[in-house]
Amino acid sequence: MPSDRTALAVVLVGLLLIPGPAYAFALDDLGGADRHRSSAGYSATEIDVSNDTVLANRYAVDHSVRPASFAYRHVREEYRAPNRTREALETAIADGTAPVESDAVAADLRRIERNYAFVTAESDTYYAFDVADGELTATAANDSEIAAVVREQSIADYSSLPPAERRTFRKIRNATVSEEAYDYRPWSDEPVPERPIVERDGTYYAVEVTSHTDDFDFPDGLLLGLVGSAVGVVAALVGVGTLAFNRWRA
Repeated sequence: MPSDRTALAVVLVGLLLIPGPAYAFALDDLGGADRHRSSAGYSATEIDVSNDTVLANRYAVDHSVRPASFAYRHVREEYRAPNRTREALETAIADGTAPVESDAVAADLRRIERNYAFVTAESDTYYAFDVADGELTATAANDSEIAAVVREQSIADYSSLPPAERRTFRKIRNATVSEEAYDYRPWSDEPVPERPIVERDGTYYAVEVTSHTDDFDFPDGLLLGLVGSAVGVVAALVGVGTLAFNRWRA
């Protein structure tokens, strides 16, 4: 049997290995600023921006507000009269017009006008809206009108992007055409282009989320730490058992 000194050394090694996962997290923290992969995987595929229907179907929702969204607290908090504003939008969708009966509702509608081009209650029907002379009007928008807004507000020129966004876009595009990757999960310090369409050298690319990975952001060395912890438990038990046996035999 191993001597007491050897058994004690095994116990000490085991005790040092048991906190293996804690070491993994500590080393991750020593790496500097928090840097982890996004849970979203992005791709950049070519898109025909001359096709009004394609643009309307894919991007109209980005430029529209839903009255139903006023049911959410984080949306309601942005407006002065959320209930009455929602009612005005719903009435305009149903009847074509709605009275604007207070300054608070008028202020809310002007805020919506600054941020959205359309209002919608259904995913396939969008309305252009306008506030004037105490009245809100809503008119059904066709694909051409929606596509015009998308071309104006949703397309970014690659050369005008900040350098960090250009680097991320290249990584997304390279992963998209790779036979192995398909999409790219940016690091936390890699900004994705803000606009969903990027034009580069005359070709347009739709940059969109194509996958989600819920990996809980564990450190890269966590698996090794778990293995070390398991080895440590076994070593400590073996060492303690050896010490006990030596005492019993003596």
